[in-house]
Amino acid sequence: MERFLVLLAVVVALVAGCRPAPREVVELSWATNEHVTRRDAVAWFERENPGIRVRIRPISEPRQFFLQCLYGDAPDVITFFKTDAFQAFARNGQLCAMEAGEVTPWPYYDALGEYCFARNTGALMALPQVAYPYVLYFNKELVSVEKAMAVDTWADLLALARAVPPNGGKGGRKVFGLDIQNSAIWFTTWYWQRGGRFFAPDGTPCLDRQKAVATLDAMARWRQRPGVIPRPQDRLNLPSAGASQGVLGSLFLQGRAMFYWSGSWKICDFEAQHRVNWGVRPLPRGPVNAMTVMGGNSFGVSARSRHPREAERFVRYLASPRAQARHISHKIYLPAHKGVEIPARYTILKDQARVAHCPEYSPNINEALLKEIFTQALEAHRLGVVDSQTAVDLLSRSLGAGSLVIDHE
Repeated sequence: MERFLVLLAVVVALVAGCRPAPREVVELSWATNEHVTRRDAVAWFERENPGIRVRIRPISEPRQFFLQCLYGDAPDVITFFKTDAFQAFARNGQLCAMEAGEVTPWPYYDALGEYCFARNTGALMALPQVAYPYVLYFNKELVSVEKAMAVDTWADLLALARAVPPNGGKGGRKVFGLDIQNSAIWFTTWYWQRGGRFFAPDGTPCLDRQKAVATLDAMARWRQRPGVIPRPQDRLNLPSAGASQGVLGSLFLQGRAMFYWSGSWKICDFEAQHRVNWGVRPLPRGPVNAMTVMGGNSFGVSARSRHPREAERFVRYLASPRAQARHISHKIYLPAHKGVEIPARYTILKDQARVAHCPEYSPNINEALLKEIFTQALEAHRLGVVDSQTAVDLLSRSLGAGSLVIDHE
């Protein structure tokens, strides 16, 4: 009996020794925003890749986050919401280059290349997930679908906006023709549509003064039309229900704006409300073209990742058509991949993305600085502190100096 027990113990030990060792699970950290779409993407990826786990690490303030990555506290995968942030990471050697063969020819919207290719080397260092072109929303109770969709130029839109009754909103409330709070987007788009650019391909400022002055003059004429463009005081104490960014869109959601000019990410907000019967259409064209501003995001692999191969597999999954198609269930209607189908009512987003361009920056002027430069000049112009020529002079001097010029003389 004792000999049998010894033999049994030997057999059990041999069987146990033949079993494969438990598979090591790789854990990736992903610097991104906490959102249901992120958790959903992680769940699907882990289901397809049982040997990899992904932990979401909320992104801190951009400059602080860059320094953290620069000095060693870097995640495996990084999300970029601004092109200048991506370019800064790429330029400073904080990202791994990726093989471009799988995405050649480029299957994503052209403008999103700014989120993915390093300007200084041309290397592919990230892949995109969504495209957010700026579009025009309209209130179907204030303008018919036929009239709204028939608009071709901004002059056509102005003619419609001027025709809206000043107290034509529900309950006799004051209504406006076009609501847009972001003067920088307004100025940039109209300047682009006149054929202007802010920077040459090498990053040198190339402001076209004549086109910039014409743009500011046109903006001033629109502001002078009663009831067309709301003033800042017209938005005071507005509730922000259904608007993801403060009071953005609140006038429109109160039924007090015929048209609303904003990014296509607002669709998910508007679909969540039932106060306004709305539609969406492309921006009108300008004198030279129909360009619009593009937003988006991308994902890159940190140069300090402990698991770069697995991290790149995760990035390529996020950029894949099957992963981006799942975004549709979250009411995110324009995946970055051009081949992903979207609901028919939103196919105009694809048209807008084809003529969209990401905001212009240079190695010396990032998004935050450019915003300050624009804010100073455009606000001074809006308030009548300076005329169009002087405002353009402020812009030109600030862009040339790569810093904020604060005098109005």
